[in-house]
Amino acid sequence: SILFADIYPLTTADFNSSQQLINPNGPEVQFVLFTRENAPYGLDPQFNGSFNESGFNFENPTKIITHGFMSSIKYDVFMLIKNAFLETGAYNVIGMDWSALCHVEYASAMHGAKIAGKQLGDFLNWLTSNGVNLSDIHIIGHSLGAHVAGIGADVVQGGRVARITGLDPAGPGYGDIKEELKLDPQDAMLVDVVHTFMKVIGTARPSGHVDFYPNGGKYQPGCPDLTSLQLTNSILCNHGRSFQLFAESIRNPRAFKSKRCQALEDALSSRCLQDTEVYMGQESSYQTGLYYFKTRSQFPYSMSATDT
Repeated sequence: SILFADIYPLTTADFNSSQQLINPNGPEVQFVLFTRENAPYGLDPQFNGSFNESGFNFENPTKIITHGFMSSIKYDVFMLIKNAFLETGAYNVIGMDWSALCHVEYASAMHGAKIAGKQLGDFLNWLTSNGVNLSDIHIIGHSLGAHVAGIGADVVQGGRVARITGLDPAGPGYGDIKEELKLDPQDAMLVDVVHTFMKVIGTARPSGHVDFYPNGGKYQPGCPDLTSLQLTNSILCNHGRSFQLFAESIRNPRAFKSKRCQALEDALSSRCLQDTEVYMGQESSYQTGLYYFKTRSQFPYSMSATDT
């Protein structure tokens, strides 16, 4: 099971601030709202009053972030992206925790993703019933969480959410599965995907309107070789680089200028030569297609960045 783990260590400060977010006696899927102004607040669709008391701001865009296998919103996969949003702008950031459904072996977690996705769909419909506009909703999902996002958005009533970002969507088990059970371009008005470890965990197949293949999408510079001695570290590093790059793109909108690829083979072979003004993470710059960009081997990953 460790092959597919999405577990990333937090700093002590992060853990101390996040360990009480998840109710150990609560439901299998929990939604926690974070804003600049208010303390984290659990949103419960079974209790309509929770929305009115939560501090949700209709003036701000809504970001829903969810994790993958063997993970939770206590880990970097959520914390890095949440912090990047709230430290750079005013947002409603909602952490979706479905850790109770994905802390066993991978096949069970795939089944758990279906359950979590259905509950995400119910949650999205609850948000819209409270006046939230679908055009203000952006879902970000890592690994199995990318498919949870797709499943949930697929059952939204009255339209489609504005955007889904898939961060190295899980590949094993999702090759020939039905479209409604995985992330695909029909799930949102815009689906953008970042592929960082398609060699082992992720998928090479384009699954969005805009697909990015940093460093060719197979391996990421600075990560350990995929050997028996470094297997776990290599997987955590390559697979996790997707959300690290995305978090950096929030703080630095011009971090990852990309080249257009004529074909998937070119993306995987780093043979993309066409200059563009497309920047990974920046929706306003997007044009449909496949893209490649190169990164540094350590943070900051932008080639234009310097160490601080």
